[in-house]
Amino acid sequence: MKFLIFEMKTVCYNSYLYFGDALGKALTDMGHTVEYFKVDEDALDDLENYVGAKYDALIDFNSDLPRALMDDDSYFLDHVDAPFFDVILDHPLYHHDSLKHKLSNFNVVCLDAKHRDYILKYYPHIKSVTVTPMTGELAFGNEAINWDGYNERPYDILLSGTYTDPTRLEAAIHKIPDFLAQNVYELIDMMLADSTLTIEDAVETLAKNEIYDYINSDLPLHTQSFYLADAYVRCINRKNLVLELDKCSHNFHIFGALWEELDLKHATLHREIPFNLTFTVFSKAKISVNIMPNFKAGSHDRVFSGQLNGAVSLTDPTTLLLSEYQHDKNILFYDLNHMDEISSMVDSHLDKPDELKKIAQGGFDIANANHTWANIAKLILNNL
Repeated sequence: MKFLIFEMKTVCYNSYLYFGDALGKALTDMGHTVEYFKVDEDALDDLENYVGAKYDALIDFNSDLPRALMDDDSYFLDHVDAPFFDVILDHPLYHHDSLKHKLSNFNVVCLDAKHRDYILKYYPHIKSVTVTPMTGELAFGNEAINWDGYNERPYDILLSGTYTDPTRLEAAIHKIPDFLAQNVYELIDMMLADSTLTIEDAVETLAKNEIYDYINSDLPLHTQSFYLADAYVRCINRKNLVLELDKCSHNFHIFGALWEELDLKHATLHREIPFNLTFTVFSKAKISVNIMPNFKAGSHDRVFSGQLNGAVSLTDPTTLLLSEYQHDKNILFYDLNHMDEISSMVDSHLDKPDELKKIAQGGFDIANANHTWANIAKLILNNL
């Protein structure tokens, strides 16, 4: 089979570039032919060269290509003989402006089963929706993890990610119309009170209590307009998690931007690094911390990237993770509603390094069996 992978965005620590290269390598290793269009190497005008070309699939990540038009206002992607797969790495609400376009052969890969249900419900023109988390890889290629050296790993607790001060989002909320800002704060209150609530469920609950008929107008458009509620809850949860981990008696290392804006007492801050270098950092950690971006039925790649590099993943649970993992056996789960218990739990496990290593080994075995790029490539191939 012949694939064309687009790498159109150099953001999020170059994670999109890594995902494109990693998926392409997996497909190549299976014997398929892969071509790339890389925005940092190719000119946008060169996209015209693909008009009339034939592939078994076109693949992009968080794509803007569904909006690309020809001179006659037809869709660019409809002029390439291939199904188009948009791999969405966030909640679909952030991609409404792409998902709404009715391409002739539009398919989506997303990270969460609830995201799939949302897309199938509100974007019926999309032909297929495949659910698979993204992943990472072993930092040193095919080298085996040095389990004998696990207790000597220098980072007891590791978090990789960016900090956003919630006050920045509050300032943005204050700039929108008052009636919309009031709705945003209602959604925030609902989601903070019930950590199992998705943004779309919260919006539907809001719609039932509002005079304006959100549900029967254009609910995906309105859900998009409430993105600040989703973003604010994510920021508050991440801030509270890090403040709790900062109480741990073991060393805590953070790699990422803007954490100096948060008043931390003990954490060691490191500058942000490109996505592909985080795997080396994970390989030096005993516990790798994750907090979901409000995913309830999927996972963030941090969970598997940490496990594949021998770290214990500490994360809030989702239905996907609960179906594959067991707390204290191959993963550590915390409760978003009881964050005050996290530091004592983490310290307790770090005080028993041999038991912690067994949890790391169990997590590695599951991630290595179920969450590799070969697994992701096979899922996409099954939908062709």
